[in-house]
Amino acid sequence: MGADNVDVFQRLVFSVPPLSRQLPAMAVLGVVYSVVAFVAVSEFTPLSPEPSTLLPVVVVLFLLPFLFAGELFHRVLPRYPRTWSFFLALTNQFVTFVYALVLSGANDVGNAWSIVWLLFITVYLINILVLVVSTGIDRYKRILVVALAEPAALIVAFYALAGGDLGFSTYRHVFAFASLLIAAAFLVLVLGIVDYLIRSNTDVSAFELTSGILRNDRASLDLGVEAEPAVETLAIDNGDRLTLAAPWVHPGPLGGFGGGQLSGNVIDALNDGSEGENGFFLHVPCTHKEDLSNPDDAAKILDAVADPERVARASRLIHHDYGEIEFYGRRIGDKQVIFLHGEGIDDYDTGVFMSGVDESEVLLVDLHKHDLQNGPEKEVLYGSSEADRLKRHFDDFRDRLADAPLSDYAAGFAVRRADQDVTAVVESVGGQEVLFMGIDTNGVTPDVRELAADYRESFDEVLIFSTDTHASIHELANTTRSDIDALTEAVERATDEVAPATVGLASRRTQPLKLLKNDYNGLVFSVNILIRLTIIALVVLYALLVIWLFF
Repeated sequence: MGADNVDVFQRLVFSVPPLSRQLPAMAVLGVVYSVVAFVAVSEFTPLSPEPSTLLPVVVVLFLLPFLFAGELFHRVLPRYPRTWSFFLALTNQFVTFVYALVLSGANDVGNAWSIVWLLFITVYLINILVLVVSTGIDRYKRILVVALAEPAALIVAFYALAGGDLGFSTYRHVFAFASLLIAAAFLVLVLGIVDYLIRSNTDVSAFELTSGILRNDRASLDLGVEAEPAVETLAIDNGDRLTLAAPWVHPGPLGGFGGGQLSGNVIDALNDGSEGENGFFLHVPCTHKEDLSNPDDAAKILDAVADPERVARASRLIHHDYGEIEFYGRRIGDKQVIFLHGEGIDDYDTGVFMSGVDESEVLLVDLHKHDLQNGPEKEVLYGSSEADRLKRHFDDFRDRLADAPLSDYAAGFAVRRADQDVTAVVESVGGQEVLFMGIDTNGVTPDVRELAADYRESFDEVLIFSTDTHASIHELANTTRSDIDALTEAVERATDEVAPATVGLASRRTQPLKLLKNDYNGLVFSVNILIRLTIIALVVLYALLVIWLFF
């Protein structure tokens, strides 16, 4: 996933704790923050606050404004989860505490005043930024109002605790509040410009995309070009039937946008409850240029899944390592099924291996078994020297495979539907026992590798593969362990059900659909460049605020 820089999202995504943890945390932290701030003010300022003021500070300054905001954001903004709302309030509670510590170091009343108002402005800007990113910029008017509620509650708390007469002229009060509004307007202007630039380049709203990814919405991207990609079908029948669908389409770009949920949709459809029918998704070597533009086009992929003619004889699995890439392959009749793994390579242009090759004669699968959290970042481009070398290796391996003798074919298989869909296929040919373990993730976790190592004592070859799914941004960011119990159960079932079988390969073209192609590059490059520009703009805005308020 790193080859396209979309992995920047992984650094921003985390699990928001449930309310059962957030609410007690807010209460406990409110007390802790108040006590620490009270001690800091007592020790580092000329003030000597009475202990009796501690309880009002806890309630009025560190609790009520954030409880109010946590409930308000959820109720006023459509579909905004309450857990997100309170987590944002928790974040601002911490920001308030940090500013309270800074305030204890102020050297005069004027600086203290500026620090307090910088706090109000900071909380307002954080609310605007987070709410725009997570709900979309089209709601900016409502966001400007609702985001002001929390700093307004803090302002009321400040004046209630400090007293109405602070010794500042009316002008200073008006100036401070005007600064808050000007800063908010500047931030919305920056975000609006960012959104406009991305829309003008890709016809996609950056904030609609980001908020949709965070909410796991399904949406079509009005991008791409018409294509009719091949869908290869590998079918195994031992009394029950396993259908492995390998479309020349990449699961992406992310979440519900385009074909991000393609692998899961295919697996769902191939396991529709029909007795004896099982199915899984195979990832061919391709890049995000082959992403679906419209998630509904997954139906066209499924319509192209074929019912191949099957044979009862196949070759043993052959393996050859060329150093920079290795291949595993089996001949079934006069056709070939090949699996590849290139250490340090994330994706390959479709033409790298398949130029001049008939998809109906060869199924090429990318095992995509890199570490899920620390995957490679290199992409092999068609026409490069590296691509030419890999193509020569591929052609050489096909020549080796063409002469492989055939034997009777037997197989067992199982698909286990869980939070992570998994499959196991055991093939027995010519006295050779081979285990395939697949999981619907983007890469594999260390526990899957450990499981595969254990099974190598029982099988001649053990191959693991992933579907390269981009269905869940949370999974890409946080998954460190897999459902080993489900995998183990699938392997045991597949082993128990090994029986004489037939196997076949077919290829069909889809009905016309849209693939992103080079529009994907425009989308990703625009988002990556403008994310960085936005960060720079926010830093400049904050620096200007400090200068504006203090000088």
